[in-house]
Amino acid sequence: MSVANFLSTLRMALGDFDFSASVKLRDDLNVLFWWTWFTIVIITCLIFLNYVIAEASASYNLVSEKLHAYIQKEKLDLIDEFERMAPKFIKNNDRMPKYIITR
Repeated sequence: MSVANFLSTLRMALGDFDFSASVKLRDDLNVLFWWTWFTIVIITCLIFLNYVIAEASASYNLVSEKLHAYIQKEKLDLIDEFERMAPKFIKNNDRMPKYIITR
């Protein structure tokens, strides 16, 4: 990938900023401008990625805490569905209890 393609992609990803004013700066100020801009972009990306990772971890923890309850609920829903759809000759007291208590 060429440098031009990389810079074009970076420009589109960052909101297509207009950098034409940086050409009018003196050389030392131009270097300072670009150094500051890249530093701010990298710090912003790190903060954003840290936030995304934190949210993903929080979602994973929330689901993993309730996973056993979800599995039990789905099993009970399947049992209930089977009992409603099963023919009467299959139903007997040995195979199917009279009550299933769900919470």
